Amino acid sequence: MTQQAVLGARDVNLIRGVFFLQPIALGAWFPRIAEIQQRLQVSEGEFALALVGMPVGLLIMLMFAGRLTEKFGARQLLIIGLFAFICLMPLPTYASSILQLFVYLAVVGSSLAFVELCMNVIADKTERKCGQLIMSGCHGLWSLGVLVGSLISSGFSWVGYGPSESILMVSGMALLPALFTSYSLTEGREPDVAEKSEDGFQMPSGALVAVCFFAFGITMTEGAIADWSAIYVTDLFDLSAGYAGIAYSTFAMMLTFGRLTGDWLRSRVEVQVAAAGIVVLALIGVGILVFSPNYAVSLLGFGLVGLGVSGGFPLAVTAAAEKPGRSAAANVGLMTQIALGGFLVGPLVIGYAADHLGIQGGFMLMLPALVLSLFMSRSLIKR
Repeated sequence: MTQQAVLGARDVNLIRGVFFLQPIALGAWFPRIAEIQQRLQVSEGEFALALVGMPVGLLIMLMFAGRLTEKFGARQLLIIGLFAFICLMPLPTYASSILQLFVYLAVVGSSLAFVELCMNVIADKTERKCGQLIMSGCHGLWSLGVLVGSLISSGFSWVGYGPSESILMVSGMALLPALFTSYSLTEGREPDVAEKSEDGFQMPSGALVAVCFFAFGITMTEGAIADWSAIYVTDLFDLSAGYAGIAYSTFAMMLTFGRLTGDWLRSRVEVQVAAAGIVVLALIGVGILVFSPNYAVSLLGFGLVGLGVSGGFPLAVTAAAEKPGRSAAANVGLMTQIALGGFLVGPLVIGYAADHLGIQGGFMLMLPALVLSLFMSRSLIKR
């Protein structure tokens, strides 16, 4: 085996490690959100507006992250972003008002922008260099990292630790391994001059815009299910929070399974066919949820939606990085901005529609978004 092949295999394992370690601190935050709301004594609507702070900070910083990555290199900014993000993650637990919570989450989201962009750029470059499909598996490991962080934080809650202490301890556990793993990467150490965009603003190509719209429909559906699955179960079937948790867990487990097996699928099926196929699964799942007569049938719908949306974002990252005219970092940054817009828009639109049409009527609005993704799936080219 050549030295380049050895370095390539080493970088594959390292970037997989970064994808797993980075979200552990983020996962520790999710189980403690309800305690923060109770402490602040605010309504669900007010609290929801505060939670928008993280994606807002992420979206704003992504406007600059692509150019900075071109200038300084993905690995350097990944290390800085990881250090800032993991150290800042406990900050929202100290908020004493809704405004403070929004600002603290926006600050965390700003640091997360560099991490998300640089991880995906390095994963794409590593995939091309070593000739091994890894993007979907990396995102599957990201989902596992969130799960691990959530379980550890929940365990700390059971033994009496508050949100601040729990997230501080989890962040402390993840910090050094994440920094060491990202520092050890050989890919992304230097800016890729060959892929740098020219000075001045460059309009994205039509093919890149199509990839962005593909990602938008997928992430809108993913965000809507994540935020509204519990309310769907409790409102429609009048079941307890435990049953609602099972519904979301079904969605999350199939999402993780789909990502972990996505590279296997990509190696055997044309990427356009794979993209169209998973969107069709998501459409069938949403259709089941819209017309579901009982809880058991709804679980099938949640599982199909999770499996359907699982490969969308990894496929979009790879396709965006390959589009000509701009650097990979700039393309992935723009696509990530549009995709995050889907996460923001989906829950808000579904919530507004549910007030007038009921929760199943609100879920119907995911169907046109997925049809858009299905139509745009032809823009994803094979490697």
